[in-house]
Amino acid sequence: MRSFSQILLPAGLVIFAAGWAASDEPPQIQSFVDYCGFVGANLTDTHWLGVFCRNNMTDVYGYNYTWIDLDFCLGNNGSQLIPYENGNYSTSCTDCTIHSSRQPKNSLMLTCSCEDANWELVESSIELNTTLFDYNGSAGCFDHLGNKTWLHHNL
Repeated sequence: MRSFSQILLPAGLVIFAAGWAASDEPPQIQSFVDYCGFVGANLTDTHWLGVFCRNNMTDVYGYNYTWIDLDFCLGNNGSQLIPYENGNYSTSCTDCTIHSSRQPKNSLMLTCSCEDANWELVESSIELNTTLFDYNGSAGCFDHLGNKTWLHHNL
């Protein structure tokens, strides 16, 4: 008898392939800072980041609202936030906030109070543009892609 994952994996590949076939070009990984709008970005429950990112449908200027669990992307290394796959930073960091800036360059900073080796809280920040990317309207890091919803704008 086939396992649940053996049935779902081929179905997922078919759906991905069908979506890819609808355009002339395969989806490309894009710079997070260049393809995601920070206006309206929000952080929920310390580790869920939501943001609007441009998808590859440039003929209709399409955007998706995407959200990703930053625990897949960041870790706490002795009170310092670092890019780390499946780092689960939110288990030892609290009071996290995001701040966007356009000067001197576009940036999206995550700042938290993170435990050091002595269990004391130390403020730490990381520029999320160094870790995250946009993949056809989904925020991603390492081998993880966030969820997304479709938004269509005619300009």
